[in-house]
Amino acid sequence: MISKINSLLKKAYSVYRLSKYNSYTIAEHFRSQGAQVGNDCFFSVRSLGNEPYLVKIGNHVGIASGVRFLTHSLGWNYRDRIPDLQIFGKIEIKDNCNIGVDVIILPDVTIGENCIVAAGSVVTKDIPPNSIAAGVPAKVIGNSEDYFKIAQAKWMVQKPEGYMLELKKGVQYSPQYMAQVRNKKHYKILLRKHLTKLYWGKEY
Repeated sequence: MISKINSLLKKAYSVYRLSKYNSYTIAEHFRSQGAQVGNDCFFSVRSLGNEPYLVKIGNHVGIASGVRFLTHSLGWNYRDRIPDLQIFGKIEIKDNCNIGVDVIILPDVTIGENCIVAAGSVVTKDIPPNSIAAGVPAKVIGNSEDYFKIAQAKWMVQKPEGYMLELKKGVQYSPQYMAQVRNKKHYKILLRKHLTKLYWGKEY
């Protein structure tokens, strides 16, 4: 009974401790656990796995919800021969990457600069720079610069007139500042009206 209470108290304390962080400041917590994390990153996750000190993340990296970092591999079935067998590997995500929802990254993987990893992918081997990777296991399906051209063309249609006027072209703003501007009430209303009219034929 006492051990159960202690376990619940530990979990409650862990939740409380993490509650003081948001998606932009949680990097401080990860660094305190030994992870190497660059600047201007966005994290929807609250954990980098069991061995955060084996994770290295560059600058301007976005990590979506549900992403899992597996820095250890399977060895259970060999412990009849080596009782203390454990297998570890590092994970490195380089600058300017976007890791989609529910991606799983396995040990000994490096994701190169300017990559996009699609939602639900399982990354089992290195992803070269400037790639889009998707699937189980993840494979390169495109080039991030080609995707940028598609995204730019779509945004020209989807962007409401007068939207986020504070921003200047060619300036890389921090994710936290971008969220502050994007979440202003008048911009949220403007975007909603524009997109509902664009896709459903009427504003609401």
